[in-house]
Amino acid sequence: MPKRSERGISELAVLLRREEQGPAIAVEFVSERDLVDAKAELWFEALLRHGHLEVPMEEVRAEAQPIYRDGKNGGRVCVGFSLTCETPSGESVRRDFARSSLEPVAARMGRKLVEAGTLEAKDTYYWELRAEPRAEFDAPKVERTGAAVVVAVSSVAPEPFSVLHTALAPLLEAAEEVNATASIAGDYPVFFTREARDKAEVAARRGALSNPAVETGGLFVGPLCSCPETGAMFAVVVDVLEASHSECTKYSLTYSGKTWARIQAVMNAKRAHSATRSHRLLGQVHGHSFLPMEGLEPCEACAALEVCDRTSAFLSSEDLAWCRAVFRAEPWQLSQVFGLNARGEGVEAFYGQYGGRLVPRSYFVLESFVPQAIG
Repeated sequence: MPKRSERGISELAVLLRREEQGPAIAVEFVSERDLVDAKAELWFEALLRHGHLEVPMEEVRAEAQPIYRDGKNGGRVCVGFSLTCETPSGESVRRDFARSSLEPVAARMGRKLVEAGTLEAKDTYYWELRAEPRAEFDAPKVERTGAAVVVAVSSVAPEPFSVLHTALAPLLEAAEEVNATASIAGDYPVFFTREARDKAEVAARRGALSNPAVETGGLFVGPLCSCPETGAMFAVVVDVLEASHSECTKYSLTYSGKTWARIQAVMNAKRAHSATRSHRLLGQVHGHSFLPMEGLEPCEACAALEVCDRTSAFLSSEDLAWCRAVFRAEPWQLSQVFGLNARGEGVEAFYGQYGGRLVPRSYFVLESFVPQAIG
């Protein structure tokens, strides 16, 4: 538990300010719900990726502690937090998360202040992370949502975590890495079959054929795998379920009840067969069928550049909020966006969860995927 001082228990809190060095106008304490994605990532990295598939996330106790760095003007600044848990073998494992992983809390506070009339929608505000006893905060409290200790114990025995046991080394040898410059050291490998990768792009770019163009997309399907030889975990996307019957506009893709009913029926059918029992929804793909910066002409230097870095292939704040809601507590989640650069050329961006947020990462493409047993 956090250390108790004479003034009480220190808790993580987000403070909002109108000006960077001005007084705080609101504070909200970080809740268990706010930390659930970070906790899930700790579970995935510390336990699942090391062969402890028998430990459900609900039984992991993870304690949040602030991380400090020296500030520019002296004193200490809270730049993030760590979560620590103990493995079945008695090893203590810690994972650090940057302050930016709690940006959704600040965004939520900003929306509440706009609704209350304290801020206007166009206002700029600043936020920081603090860790002090509640009594130390004199700013208006936005909401009391709980302390920063994440713990949940299930009274019902959960089902074993379902994975496909298959060899990793042959896949790495046969695969082609895409966007290798975004590779994250130590991250878990993600594979696409060539057919699934092509199907993802077709689903995402289908909306560009409409007049006017709209957003279209779908969901990744495939197994989470564990290598029998090393215990390493990885994901293989083998199919894409298009988001048919969705509500599509130029800047949005809304899954309808009919969309989700079809997806649920497909996934139930897969889980009913032994060959696809370990298949799950691994993430989402969609298209931004519009030019970046509202179609602003390419810059003067663009013609001389090999790569145009002005692009509409990115996750918007609305996309990030959707992913947090749909893939909550699923640290293996993936996101892909197909868009255009300023030249009108097709580009893509690919993301995975790392440090409590979705960040660019690489992936591998396989011509085919046939599970291989060892021994």
